[in-house]
Amino acid sequence: MILPSQLSVGSSTPIYKGSNFTWGEATKNCTRYVGDLFVDNKLILSSNAIEQNIIATAQQLDKVRLILGGHPVWVNSWYRPKHINQRVGGAKYSRHQYGDAVDIRSDYLSPQAIYRLLDKVHDGGLGRYYNFIHLDWRGYKARWFG
Repeated sequence: MILPSQLSVGSSTPIYKGSNFTWGEATKNCTRYVGDLFVDNKLILSSNAIEQNIIATAQQLDKVRLILGGHPVWVNSWYRPKHINQRVGGAKYSRHQYGDAVDIRSDYLSPQAIYRLLDKVHDGGLGRYYNFIHLDWRGYKARWFG
């Protein structure tokens, strides 16, 4: 797939050099093309900014992985274009559309354990669900249980 920056990436391409996360994980195997985000016909975020958010999120996720003992984490959902977000019942301003939200799970830690480890150190959104954790970098602290 071609990113807004014109970089060509594949599913196994690391999001940045040395990252544990790939463009395939961020874009559902490169099927979710990064485009401008419009809500109510108003440009909310450009495709270039969304690409940069995905890169920044990968950098933060690599730090989260270390906090979780260096164990792999699995991505359930990361970037969701508006039409996908609507199809899955996501919020109108879901951070997944911005590229800075991710739902993760671990084979080593329960969602409850991950939540406990991240609650005091994560400054963005942190939601605990039955079988995954939602993380986002919205710029302020938010907590919930789903």
